[in-house]
Amino acid sequence: MSGISKLPYAFVDLYRSRRGISMDMSLIRERMEELGIDLATLTRRYCEIRRRKGDESATPVNRRNMLAKAISDQGNPTLETFMDILAALDGKVLIEWKSTKVKEFGGDNAA
Repeated sequence: MSGISKLPYAFVDLYRSRRGISMDMSLIRERMEELGIDLATLTRRYCEIRRRKGDESATPVNRRNMLAKAISDQGNPTLETFMDILAALDGKVLIEWKSTKVKEFGGDNAA
């Protein structure tokens, strides 16, 4: 995987607490800016993913405030929410083991 260093990526040290993931959510906001999408668009994409997973209660009206808080500087989303936000932004998670092997985790989270 010699080409992996040429791919756009960001290293995030995820700290998992009982309430969610604590990390610098500016990474998410930068990706939104890169894609030219606002909170309303992110919310629609997120809700589409959640509905495909069977969450019929996922509507933009009842998820907008939750997502705004999740991507704020004080954001603390659950792992599931974080993964669905990544999918909504066409992202994925790569795991790099200490032995430097890189594996893709989660694939397409939208399905």
